[in-house]
Amino acid sequence: MKNIKNIPDRVQTDMASALSRLRKYYPGWGYGVLCLVVILLSALASIDFTPEKRFVTAGEIAPRDIVADRTLLFEDREATKSRREQTRRFQPLVCDLVLAPSTELRSRIQSILIRVNQAETAEEREELRVTFGFELGVDLPASTVLVLSENRTQNFITQSLLPFVESRLREGVLSDMRTAMSYPGGIMVRNLDSGEEVLHPEAQAVADIKSLEAEIVQKLKDMKGTAPGRRVVSQIFLAMLRPTLLPNLEATKTRADDVIRAVPAVMSKITRGEILLHQGDRVTAEIQVKLQAMWPKTQGRFNFTQFLGLVIVSIILTQGILFSPSGKATASLRQKDYVFIASLVAVFSLLAKGLFVLGKQLALQSTTFPAESLAFAVPVAGAAALASLIFTTRRYVVLGLLLAFFCTVMSQGGMGLFLFYFFSSMWNTWLTARTQSRQDMVWSIWPLLLGLFAMWAGATMVQDGAYHRYLPEFLSTLGGGILSMLLTFALAPVVEMVFGYTTRFKLMEFMNLEQPLLRDLMLNAPGTYHHSLIVSNMVEAAAKAVGAHSLLCKVAALYHDIGKISKAGYFIENQFASENPHDKLSPSMSALVLISHTKQGEELGTQHNLGREVTDIVRQHHGTGVIRYFYQKALNQTDVVPPKIEDFSYPGPKPQTREAAIVMLADAVEASSRVLGDPTPNRLRTHIDGVMKSIFADGQLDESELTFRDLDKIGDSFLRILTGIFHHRIEYPDRRKMPPSKPAPKPQSATAALSVDNAQGAAISRPGVASANINGGIAQGLRAQGATGGFKT
Repeated sequence: MKNIKNIPDRVQTDMASALSRLRKYYPGWGYGVLCLVVILLSALASIDFTPEKRFVTAGEIAPRDIVADRTLLFEDREATKSRREQTRRFQPLVCDLVLAPSTELRSRIQSILIRVNQAETAEEREELRVTFGFELGVDLPASTVLVLSENRTQNFITQSLLPFVESRLREGVLSDMRTAMSYPGGIMVRNLDSGEEVLHPEAQAVADIKSLEAEIVQKLKDMKGTAPGRRVVSQIFLAMLRPTLLPNLEATKTRADDVIRAVPAVMSKITRGEILLHQGDRVTAEIQVKLQAMWPKTQGRFNFTQFLGLVIVSIILTQGILFSPSGKATASLRQKDYVFIASLVAVFSLLAKGLFVLGKQLALQSTTFPAESLAFAVPVAGAAALASLIFTTRRYVVLGLLLAFFCTVMSQGGMGLFLFYFFSSMWNTWLTARTQSRQDMVWSIWPLLLGLFAMWAGATMVQDGAYHRYLPEFLSTLGGGILSMLLTFALAPVVEMVFGYTTRFKLMEFMNLEQPLLRDLMLNAPGTYHHSLIVSNMVEAAAKAVGAHSLLCKVAALYHDIGKISKAGYFIENQFASENPHDKLSPSMSALVLISHTKQGEELGTQHNLGREVTDIVRQHHGTGVIRYFYQKALNQTDVVPPKIEDFSYPGPKPQTREAAIVMLADAVEASSRVLGDPTPNRLRTHIDGVMKSIFADGQLDESELTFRDLDKIGDSFLRILTGIFHHRIEYPDRRKMPPSKPAPKPQSATAALSVDNAQGAAISRPGVASANINGGIAQGLRAQGATGGFKT
């Protein structure tokens, strides 16, 4: 540890990249905080805060009205249990008919006969016999190949035996009959392909492997030839037999459970809201039975079973934050992200619990006030909107599920309330994602309220709401919508300040061209500024195509080259035919100037509070690419000690996110496209594919999440933007043929402006040099006419 400062920067970068990949699978202490919070919330939701009840027995006087708090059915458990067990015992065994073994049998038999017919010498037949024995797992006699090569044997196999065995396999063959003998209800054969089901009341009506083997031996008696020949055919067929009926114990159990649930029983029903006993009435034996039937469900302050179930479900939901639908780990969250998610879930769950307790207290004061009405005032939509300002779609959807789940259990609501919470949160995130300013956010209150009212109507119908609850629930929904809007505005600046997040609002502010950094870039490095504008349009389209954070990509593209401000003249797009300062520098010094702009850009971004997300992309948009032009120049200038390639490489790290990778690709494509002489759509397509392939081959995309399909979509998006930029204009008449009265316009020089940091070879070359080494991926320049291929399949 004492010598850690002496470790080269490249090694430290590789160590940091390895640790970053490790964190994708080990989220760290932040996820532990989130799990602890959901466990505590599960415990809170499992505590009963209602006043303690006293059980009254027959003969006592009821001290108060006793009202059923739920609908309850109770039955004669012993009689019902006996009837259900009898029903389960006669449930037939469900077997899935799989026809693959039949198809495989024919394919393998045909393959054996073809190879037998191709064997001509004794050595080939012997080798083939050994091969067959190894494939089938049996010891075949020496005469095997000779027997199988006989026409009568092959005719018998293909015309008689094989069709017979295939027919039996298609009817269904069990592995062992003993499996079905324990089911007196018979066997239900289910064809998965056609959906047809056939019931065999007697299990013996279905063949198994042993009975089919006996039938094959009997069938072989009709085969003409010697006994050894029949034995060979028997060995081959018996070794290839596979059962086509697979017992499905899960489906059998499911069907049995379905049938058992339909078994009638002697039931007594208690309806929710039913007054079981009025105050002052004497408890009868019948009422006591009902009270006892309800009591086991309500006694105890802490429901451990419910707690355990809530913990399991909530932990499963939190896994969605870590993994994508494909099951692969996504880019890791930072520890502060887990803390923020835990805080958001805790605050709004506690708010839901508080409103639930308040509703219970109000219901005690007024018999007409429904306690569950206040649940619709919980501003879950506002919490989800706040998360959508920070996280990507996958993450805020999972967070919306987590919020809806805990707010529902805290409010002791049902499926209708859960759907209301989740759909309202997704509706608000959809509205928030389409706002371009805070004013748009204010005006979105009207579609938000309309959506909430529509979802409330559906939820209350699902829950079979009564008419006396409509007005309180309507007012609660109205209050919840307004509170969601206010909380989004109030908490967004607090979250930005406390957690250091760059929200959508902040990103939209960074896009303002009056930002100091953008003004400096425009004034001091106008060529770089123009390049950044084009790249921002390219990355925005590409990010939308692959589902990445388009706003973050666009903002990062605008600022990705701010490190060039201090040394703008060293980059060819800002030279404008002036003297090239690289002509007076050594290759290593020129490379150092170029490389430094990523680190200087990161420092400027940190100084101007661009946020970690943007500054990370500024640092990573060149990855660890090599400046091949200067490296090759340095090699040519020395004959003794070759230069170190690390001195001509960007420090990295490689792009860690899809957004950073998209900015890298767009930066390289846009810069190198300027050397194309005739940028037709076909040449642009070839050029884009070549650039992206070179970056991929250089390993710069290894640590991002881009797939080949994403690269296809990104290439298509780049093509649309660049085609619009390099569109062809009409050809004007020759100036020499114009009438003398109309003076010809002064000729203007046209130079190919190249952005130096992505087209490394052209970075220090004079206008007109048609070669560009992009991040070391294209040797001696990428010529559009010579680049072939792409990511298309």
